[in-house]
Amino acid sequence: MKVALLSMYSFDEVRGGTELFTEHLRKAFRDVHVITYSSSSNGKGVDLTRLNLEEARKGAAICRHFRRLHRQNDYDLVIANSTAGWYLGMSRVDVPMMNVYHFTMRGLADQVLKGTPGYLPSKYVSSVFEKLASVGKSSVAVSAKVSRELWSMYRIRSRVIEHGVDMETFRPIPRDEARESIGLDEDGPVGLFVGRADATKGFDILQEVARRRPGIRFLCVTPSGVEGGDIVVHRNVPNEMMPLYYSSADFLLFPSRYESVGYVGLEAMACDLPVVASRTGVFEDLGEESVGRIVPSWDPTEYLEAIDHVLCHTPHPRKVVEERFSMERFLADYQAAARAMAKGRGGG
Repeated sequence: MKVALLSMYSFDEVRGGTELFTEHLRKAFRDVHVITYSSSSNGKGVDLTRLNLEEARKGAAICRHFRRLHRQNDYDLVIANSTAGWYLGMSRVDVPMMNVYHFTMRGLADQVLKGTPGYLPSKYVSSVFEKLASVGKSSVAVSAKVSRELWSMYRIRSRVIEHGVDMETFRPIPRDEARESIGLDEDGPVGLFVGRADATKGFDILQEVARRRPGIRFLCVTPSGVEGGDIVVHRNVPNEMMPLYYSSADFLLFPSRYESVGYVGLEAMACDLPVVASRTGVFEDLGEESVGRIVPSWDPTEYLEAIDHVLCHTPHPRKVVEERFSMERFLADYQAAARAMAKGRGGG
């Protein structure tokens, strides 16, 4: 099966969850052509960032480039990430198409952008292209949370195919060995935070928790240029080194205010690291007894109580990932969906 995979960016350009998903999905098909904006554009074009239309412009460029390639390659299936394929719904394309929704702009706007300049354009401009991305395609949501948002906000019906984690790469490593490998000289409890140092990811909660628990060493892995203070900061850690960080900690602090999934949480759990997470992403649909503690608010006091509980009652969450989020299940689900679409030769 010859598959065109449309995405805004490659993993080399942006090391985010959508780009990591694209890298994983390559393994599901023998013949995959990843088409990104950088591979579709000659660098020319008016920058529409101020109008909040830049992503839409890039998506249109990707789709135009795909149509030129399709005339030469005759693809069997198109898989588009989020709004990368929105423009294909505006024209006739004789190939089955799948749109994978990694989050919703309206959900993000309502849950974290209120009171910011990005709220209105995200909710009322970007969301138009999010809706258009479903036209002529079968829609897939990466979590039950995203599927619920697609239906409640757009009346888009979607199939849920949850992410997978490479259990061979993300596995427990002896704690002393892991701490020595990353240069962490610490005998006491260590809490790990992974993500951007901003309010969406709950960095402010990390700072307050660290201030109120000086007996715990907090380690922050982030791409952000933030000063650590009492927090040890390691920047731009390659994904292949993350098992060392997960294995060096006693718990993952994951107080994000909006997630569609939460790759970080799944990777940490695969390394058998308990999580103290907010109720977002997959943690809206997981029982906390098997993963650590799930906190239903963004009150630092509740996170402190959850941390104390996890340090005294250590669960082993790797089994949850093995049973529900394995890479084998992830690849099999997409292969089955692709075969069904190719047999039907049409969108949903």
